[in-house]
Amino acid sequence: MHPRIIIADDHPVVLHGIRIVLQTHLMDIVGSARDGAELLQLVDHHPCDAVLTDLSMPGTGPDGPELIDALHTRYPGLPVVVLTGARHPGLLDGLLREGVSGLVDKCADFSELPQALNAALVGQVFVSQQLRHHLQARDLLFPREPTPLSAREQEVLDLLAAGLSVNAVAARCGRSPKTISRQKAEAKRKLGLQTNQELFDYLQTRRG
Repeated sequence: MHPRIIIADDHPVVLHGIRIVLQTHLMDIVGSARDGAELLQLVDHHPCDAVLTDLSMPGTGPDGPELIDALHTRYPGLPVVVLTGARHPGLLDGLLREGVSGLVDKCADFSELPQALNAALVGQVFVSQQLRHHLQARDLLFPREPTPLSAREQEVLDLLAAGLSVNAVAARCGRSPKTISRQKAEAKRKLGLQTNQELFDYLQTRRG
């Protein structure tokens, strides 16, 4: 029996191209969605062996890392391959740590789509070559176990992820903004992140 795949992207032309490529590689497309809500509904009603989804799909339902988290929560064990144009190592690393089965670069050749899904179907993780370069440049591709964050560093990140500013975190924790900034910087170092944008992308994967 051919693998049953559900695909999702907010661009109809992209969906059509994905369908043709996967069908050429003997995969059955049992459903296609254009936003997070439609994707979750499809997986609810159509048994499948893997999901291939765009990371960013404006519309109804969860989007981005929240969509990936919803898929993993509702369908544990279902391989999820992500199609993305993201380049921030913090976001890519966060997705891998959340357990996605593949990261496919939107600029990659279409042939990578069946490669990624075939790897996911046998329990492997696929990462496009270009995305590997971004992760390897920061030593984030399947890294060693990171240095644990202290309780206070974790508290700072949790509050930042909740949307608080450094000054608001300082007021909440009874510490100075300078201390909060130092703990934030130390957490970034331990996580292998270099810029505030990478930290923001990482925190996005921790929400929800």
